Amino acid sequence: MSSLLQLLPFFEAVARLGSFTQAANQLGVTPPAVSQNIQALETRLGVRLFNRTSRSVRLSDEGKIFYRRVAPAMSQIDVAADDLRTLRGQPSGLLRITLPQLAASLLVMPYLEEFQARYPEVQLELFTDDHFSDLVLGSFDAGIRMRAMLQKDMIAVPIDNGQRRVVIASPGYLTQRGVPLTPAALSEHNCLRYRFPGSGKFEPWYFRQNDGHLTLEVGGSLIFNEDRLIKDAALAGLGMTQRFRGTVLRELESGQLVEVLADYAGDSPGFFIYFPASRHMPLKLRVFIDFMREKQALQDRPQSAIAAP
Repeated sequence: MSSLLQLLPFFEAVARLGSFTQAANQLGVTPPAVSQNIQALETRLGVRLFNRTSRSVRLSDEGKIFYRRVAPAMSQIDVAADDLRTLRGQPSGLLRITLPQLAASLLVMPYLEEFQARYPEVQLELFTDDHFSDLVLGSFDAGIRMRAMLQKDMIAVPIDNGQRRVVIASPGYLTQRGVPLTPAALSEHNCLRYRFPGSGKFEPWYFRQNDGHLTLEVGGSLIFNEDRLIKDAALAGLGMTQRFRGTVLRELESGQLVEVLADYAGDSPGFFIYFPASRHMPLKLRVFIDFMREKQALQDRPQSAIAAP
């Protein structure tokens, strides 16, 4: 008969992944083995931990309470194992980060090869989710979000100094509709808007004006919740939009998109990496944070300073 501690990894994996099959793949066992161990745990505890249907596996109310207590403890076991590995002087283990697709493409993906070369024993899992993901319930080591979207009771470390935002449109749209000369003139244009999947709020547009900052709510007939689709709509001449410059740099350089209101271009709030204040920081997370801050510091330096001997 399996002990309680032997059954907990099966519970944690199913709760985190929401799937017996995915849990089995991660644990290296068969789905029936996962199901049998979950049933054994439910029998031992005397409660139903999951509500199962043919299409989904969800934590029951009792299962949610149990998971909130168990997940931090299991995380501490992982940290203890990582600490032992750290005695060898090399960070290692699985590092799970939740972040929006935008942050992944702008901040992480350009440097993945270098990070893997520097820390070959760190297994990095990037869980891209434009909804809000709870770190504890998702068993994540850390998350990357803008400050306004951070969880409470978290330590937040800035990893950039803000991202330049530009208003863009296709040459065809500007020929047909004209070029706005001030942010106020955007009321005469069809603005392609982004709605945050989690909060349902519209993303504001940011500008620099009179040595200050202007946040503007715009209107338009098209609304998206995916950055790529907004860019595609702009390329098709369906309207103008404000995006992070790094996501449309190639299209700007090719002339497929044109920047307008350049004199008003401003920066949006920067990204932070955050993690529970009560949790011991493993070395694998520390080196990831230091690496990200190092890369963004190089990005912020003038090119002449980077090239100087």
